[in-house]
Amino acid sequence: MTVSSTPPSRFWNIFSRPATESVSSTSLAIRSAGLCCAVGYNLAAATCAIRANMDHFQQSDFRTYQHDNITVARLDDTETWGPTRLARWITLAIDDCLGEVPWLDTTKVPLIWLAPLPERTGCDGEWFNRVFTQAIESLDQEFHPSSGVLRLGRAGLAPALQQATEFLDHPDYPFVLLVGADTYLNAATINYYLNSERLQTPGNSDGFIPGEAAAAILLQKAGPNATAGAAEAAEQACVHIVGFGAGNEPGRPDGSVPSRAQGLAQAFRAALGASTLEYADLEFRMSDQNGEAFFAREASNAITRVAPVGGHKLPLLTIADCLGEVGAATGPAMLAYLSRLMPHRASPGECGMLHLADDHGMRSAVILNYHSS
Repeated sequence: MTVSSTPPSRFWNIFSRPATESVSSTSLAIRSAGLCCAVGYNLAAATCAIRANMDHFQQSDFRTYQHDNITVARLDDTETWGPTRLARWITLAIDDCLGEVPWLDTTKVPLIWLAPLPERTGCDGEWFNRVFTQAIESLDQEFHPSSGVLRLGRAGLAPALQQATEFLDHPDYPFVLLVGADTYLNAATINYYLNSERLQTPGNSDGFIPGEAAAAILLQKAGPNATAGAAEAAEQACVHIVGFGAGNEPGRPDGSVPSRAQGLAQAFRAALGASTLEYADLEFRMSDQNGEAFFAREASNAITRVAPVGGHKLPLLTIADCLGEVGAATGPAMLAYLSRLMPHRASPGECGMLHLADDHGMRSAVILNYHSS
């Protein structure tokens, strides 16, 4: 773990982790979760909507160069924009998550915000500072001073889980709150992806629908070493993160370098190796694919590389077809959704894998297992 020596605010540090760092054998338990997204202001509502394959796509005031309205996935509030808007979604997601654990002393809990990449258009250092500060101040909660931001974008889930694991390996931190929050609903971001022909617009079906979301996941170290103070939570059925890994892919969505799916395959193998499970144990996979053919093809190729000859085809779950493209919020939103879905009678299985990819080569894979006791 690397932390900046000059944090810009009393509320946060800047965590830095190489994109190729991977693997951990520590099992993490998801003790509670919250989600605020286009199909629900809380996880319970969003879960029902996603299971029903509902969306909240709507025409926006953003326009193409042909003056067509751009379709977006957004929440109903049209009065608040900028950092204050995303800070509000973070507040709602954390409130939703902590509502399940009213006994939790948050002053002992580090908060990790998995945030957009700093080079993403419209996201300078002051933007991160304003969002984080406003969200924390509006919560009326205090978190551990080691809290901070990890600016790794959509595929930063594995490094974020590694950061959480390092906290949980320390006896002073019984829990870690992982928050993923991002928005594409600002003019600079919309224009960037519009110019790159990456948005789903009339005449371009090979694109994504920009969205916004925040998700919060309360993590605890699983197993016999779980802290006595969390006994109430330890007795509950929960979903475990039993392995995760990262990789780096040279291929780029713009076609400047073709993808051979080696980075995602590397992440798959690292996650499976850390979990001590085999591909045959998996019952489903959940992908971050957002409507762009590049990422769908890459994921299929990576699965072909990892699956044994004659191996079974995994049922595929997605989330962007309901939430839109929500960037750094995607991984935590997946975890939040699956923490509700896997214990349900409609569960896709007791063991599954989720995977994520970004534009700059980072790849993440996570193995989940549901424990009923």
